Amino acid sequence: MNRINKRNFPLATLACVISTIAAQAHAQQNAQLEEVVVTAQKRAQAIQDVPLTVSSLDGDTLNELGIDRFDSLSDLVPGLVVQQQSVNNNGYVIRGITSDDGSAPGAARVSVYLNGTDVSRSRTSYFEVYDMERIEVVKGPQATLFGTAASIGAMSFITAKPQPEFASSLTVGAGDYDMRKLEGMVTGGGETVQGRLAFVTRERAGYVENTSGEADLNGYEREAIRPSLRITPSDDLTIDLIYNYDKATDPGTAFVNQSVLFTDNAALSVPDNNVLGMNDIGVERTVKDFNATVSWELGDDLSLTYIGAQRKHDSLEAFDADGTGFEMLNFSELATGDQSSHELRLNFSGERINGFAGASYFEENADQFVGFASEEGTFLSCAGALAAVGITGCNADTTALLTGGQLATLPYESYYANGADNSSLNLFADVSYQVTPQLEATMGARLVREERESSYTSKLPFSQILASQGLMTDLFFGLALNAEGDIIRGDADNSAVLPRFNLLYTLNDSVNLYGTISKGERSEVIDMSSGIESLIPAEEVDNYELGIKGRLAGTPLDYAVAAFYQNYDNFQVNVVDQDTGQTRTENAGSATNTGVEAELRWSATDSLQLLANMAYIDAGIDDDSSNGTYAGNQFRLQPELTGALSYIYETPISNSLLFTSSGSWSYRSSVYFDIANQFEEDAVDLLNLRAGIAASDRNWALTLAASNLLDEEYIMDAGNTGSSFGYPTYIQGAPRTVSLEFSKRFGAF
Repeated sequence: MNRINKRNFPLATLACVISTIAAQAHAQQNAQLEEVVVTAQKRAQAIQDVPLTVSSLDGDTLNELGIDRFDSLSDLVPGLVVQQQSVNNNGYVIRGITSDDGSAPGAARVSVYLNGTDVSRSRTSYFEVYDMERIEVVKGPQATLFGTAASIGAMSFITAKPQPEFASSLTVGAGDYDMRKLEGMVTGGGETVQGRLAFVTRERAGYVENTSGEADLNGYEREAIRPSLRITPSDDLTIDLIYNYDKATDPGTAFVNQSVLFTDNAALSVPDNNVLGMNDIGVERTVKDFNATVSWELGDDLSLTYIGAQRKHDSLEAFDADGTGFEMLNFSELATGDQSSHELRLNFSGERINGFAGASYFEENADQFVGFASEEGTFLSCAGALAAVGITGCNADTTALLTGGQLATLPYESYYANGADNSSLNLFADVSYQVTPQLEATMGARLVREERESSYTSKLPFSQILASQGLMTDLFFGLALNAEGDIIRGDADNSAVLPRFNLLYTLNDSVNLYGTISKGERSEVIDMSSGIESLIPAEEVDNYELGIKGRLAGTPLDYAVAAFYQNYDNFQVNVVDQDTGQTRTENAGSATNTGVEAELRWSATDSLQLLANMAYIDAGIDDDSSNGTYAGNQFRLQPELTGALSYIYETPISNSLLFTSSGSWSYRSSVYFDIANQFEEDAVDLLNLRAGIAASDRNWALTLAASNLLDEEYIMDAGNTGSSFGYPTYIQGAPRTVSLEFSKRFGAF
């Protein structure tokens, strides 16, 4: 087992920081806590009245805590872990279950919604987090509310909408590692038409020094723009049109050998080639998205909503997968696709009844092309295939030795590709009925009809070196399917009914109890990599949940606690083939997941707000011999314990100035980075702090921010493609980074 050991930062240190700030604040008896309103059930509700485990973060909270990336959300939502190997490769973990399948036929487990539209596909689910109205994270299977991709939960992002009054803002920032940031927005209009334009551009040089001559790695260069239009022809009709454009030209991800982890000795590069699509490690990614939402109030009790969207993505990533200075394992992935969706929903309400019914149609075309480039002699020597002729270990001179110096190198290139054409028709309904003044019952279901078509192709030419030894085979000795460029196809149809049942009991004006039974499904996968159609059955999950939500009587403190049990059949796992390095989906059998989550929000004084959360999860493949190789193993990226404590503080320092500060401490226990449980990292905790001054009316602010303040060394992933060839690699987490930001506001806020 490969284990990375870490030192831990004591919680007492952060408690001391917060208690010092709190001691300086004068406690106020009239401290207030604003009510949190969410739309997880397709209607506006106070979060305490929603019989689900849901967390919500509004735009002000995101700004005050400096949350501008997906992975930062892990600090504020219990049971959520976001792993970002690159902008092109994201992993979302909810309640210990990971959703990160990048193959074209693969299906998501976590629904990522942007303005009511499903954007869950792994290679297109990331977008810049800026100018947000709020973010909602819902736990457990939520097919009725968010579609089949929400087999373990959903993340819903709602962007800020145009307003009639003029307002604008601008933020400029700079920091170490050549960090630069420019973010802004402007909005305004008339009674009938309002517009909003928001944008962000940010960049940072890589923090992994690369001695190969190519760019330093694990940096970013991003730009995004979002024009939106709101049209209100009448009081009853609202039309929202939103366009999102996201572009990334990042320097790429450093997959390094453990011997050079946390050093400045990485020597990673990709060779000049014809198959990878670029001659340097890096990412080139563009996502374009258009969303139209039409809301029509038909009366006091009825409303009709249409949501239509079109999304396209094109992402290319090249990486050095062996983690060494040898040109052994060089890969790229070109992922392209487009998707469109349409939803029509009728909401109804009455004295004792609320609900909705509707239909949706979703279709997508996705393709994944994986190129491989190597040098034959180097690859064969590193793989240990030439020991019989006296060449052991990696030797860059192997080709010259075997050809008597006639050739210095023999470039080798191959590829495999898969594609998917998927469509689904959904009928759904959800009804809440007030049985008594204290008891509300909810019943919902989604009927899903899916059609999935998959394709596979590959081309692996013979190795010239092996041919010279009488072996007419490719570098992988025929272990990978060589389709010689021919396309192999397969298809499957699937239907499912996915229900949910909820009870909400009002214990008193301050406390609600709820219970949930729901069912989720991850779509079946058609694997063609063996040359024949292999159907991985749909993953099914039954979810049972009990919770309590409320406000501590007489105090501005909200809390929520939930306990859950989940049972999985046909649990799907992604594994890297030990002979070819190709990723495939396998059926790992049955699995169970039990846990407890809690969070609180407390306005300790008029000046100080505290946020805290924790989650305990006991999950894994059932220890049953029928589950095969992975029986008894813990899930990938699943910590047993996570927790975080955050604060937001401000106090006057003069008639015109405020002192502002915020921070967060986050903790996760040890995790495995692979389902085989070979690569493990000990517990990690990180501290982020912000402090600055601002005008008393908040129309300008100057903020100094530090992420990973104590410069903890940690890793984001381990094993990866290189482990299949005996060269496991590691991805280093970001070190301490410091930045200074100035923000200015104009107009009505």
